[in-house]
Amino acid sequence: MADGEGENVKVAVRVRPFNSRETARQAKLIIKMEGASTWIQDPDNPEEEAKRFAFDYSYWSHDEFVEKDDGYLQPTSPKYADQRMVFDDLGKSVLDNAWQGYNCSLFAYGQTGSGKSYSVVGYGANKGQQRRSYMPDCDVLVGEVFL
Repeated sequence: MADGEGENVKVAVRVRPFNSRETARQAKLIIKMEGASTWIQDPDNPEEEAKRFAFDYSYWSHDEFVEKDDGYLQPTSPKYADQRMVFDDLGKSVLDNAWQGYNCSLFAYGQTGSGKSYSVVGYGANKGQQRRSYMPDCDVLVGEVFL
């Protein structure tokens, strides 16, 4: 951080694709996102106006992607938030500040199975997408810290 600059708490929300259980139960999508706003529609009262919430970031990851042969979820529209986008918006500044010696935290909150771990570290071919071009190899990192 340069003198006079500061970081603020950033609040983000991300909607993930339905899991197999939700698909089997024919779950209904009740979330809409546009920009930093998220709307939630009461499924029992669809005629009511959806509730609007404002965040620093609203990440749409429910659909608008294709799964590549290796499992990577590639965006098919600018609306889709992949691991790279989430990392660039949230994780990169946390790491930058940590490397400069500042105390930093990244806090993921949500119900079990809601996508917290996936958003922070990813899985399969989507794991580590964010750090491949940003963080050094773990062996190099350990060497720098302990030498």
